[in-house]
Amino acid sequence: MPAFGLVQHGPALAIGCLVGVFAFVPLLLAIVPMLRRMCDASMVKGMLGVGASFVILFVGVVVVHLLSPGALVAFVAGELVGFFVCWIGVAIAVIAKTD
Repeated sequence: MPAFGLVQHGPALAIGCLVGVFAFVPLLLAIVPMLRRMCDASMVKGMLGVGASFVILFVGVVVVHLLSPGALVAFVAGELVGFFVCWIGVAIAVIAKTD
């Protein structure tokens, strides 16, 4: 039996991706108004976004650890993939943005 089976760990990976995307929302709420030049950059809003994202990611890890410890690695991998895909999407949007 393989150490990491997609059939066994696929659902945890997919749920982790969704949690990673959901955890990116607070950061997006802090970044978008600044990118649209609706307001100036705010350290407080940015740090609140980072803190809220961290809390969402951490609570997801704790819940999975308590409910299904065997799926923890797949879940964390999914969280990382979802979160970083969102960062890449924002980076591409900023690079593609023309003033």
